[in-house]
Amino acid sequence: MIGGIPCSGKTTLMKNIIEGLGSYENYEPIPLFKCQKYKDVLVVGQYPESETFGGTDRLSYGTINKFQEFINQEVTKHKHILIEGDRFCQAKNLEFLLDEHDAMVYTLKIQPEEEKRRHVKRNDTQSEKWLKGRHSQISHLFTNFDLMWRLQARDTTNGIEEVKKEIMEIIKWEHPDKTKY
Repeated sequence: MIGGIPCSGKTTLMKNIIEGLGSYENYEPIPLFKCQKYKDVLVVGQYPESETFGGTDRLSYGTINKFQEFINQEVTKHKHILIEGDRFCQAKNLEFLLDEHDAMVYTLKIQPEEEKRRHVKRNDTQSEKWLKGRHSQISHLFTNFDLMWRLQARDTTNGIEEVKKEIMEIIKWEHPDKTKY
């Protein structure tokens, strides 16, 4: 799971990871859960090249209450399941993943100046109230006694390459050109 505040690089990181995974097939194991399947790696959400905000941002809010059922159904079918974004990054889901499955949760952070720069560059239209809500949601994860020591916080102010390398090492993916990540 990759979570974090807006503009911290969640979608960019996921797009960079899946870029190295080769070809995929679209896969919808249960209604509303549109995914991309790369051999034995399942990516929750779909990431068309033409869309800035793909992935779980495009999934129906109806998926939120079915998240744990979805994971339990799919976990034995795939070596890894990759999830990014705001949709499922809630304490109850993170506790479920960490307690019930062999999971890692990366929480991306960014320096305020860089966050502001990225919002301007993206021409974001999110309200200050909405942005503060997302900041609060992530901050609360780090004060949750069940989660605070199990979250992998990473600062992406200077880019996502280090986090990408770390995740690719966990996946231990071999690119079709035989380059090992």
